[in-house]
Amino acid sequence: MILKYDAEIDNAAVVHNLKRITNQIYKLLPMREEGEDWKKPLATLLEELAGMDNLLIDQHIILFPLMSKMEGLFIVGDNDFMLYRRIIFECLGLMNKLIKSCQLKQ
Repeated sequence: MILKYDAEIDNAAVVHNLKRITNQIYKLLPMREEGEDWKKPLATLLEELAGMDNLLIDQHIILFPLMSKMEGLFIVGDNDFMLYRRIIFECLGLMNKLIKSCQLKQ
């Protein structure tokens, strides 16, 4: 896969990293439910996705709504767990869509 700066990255490495991020998003659920700090890991994930958005220049259609939903977790996270949970699963669906899109480029 060719990224910004004409860097060539193996698609398997990109997909592996996306699966790792997917797992980290899923882990936000029990963190919130058990009263752990979920905001710092969420902020870290958003930073990573923002960087990825700059590199994966052909994936903005998926990355923008993903990042928007994740940013929204800061707004609803402390107040409505069921909405927080629903948004997490929507994010996981978008991550799966992103993974499939990157796998097609192999």
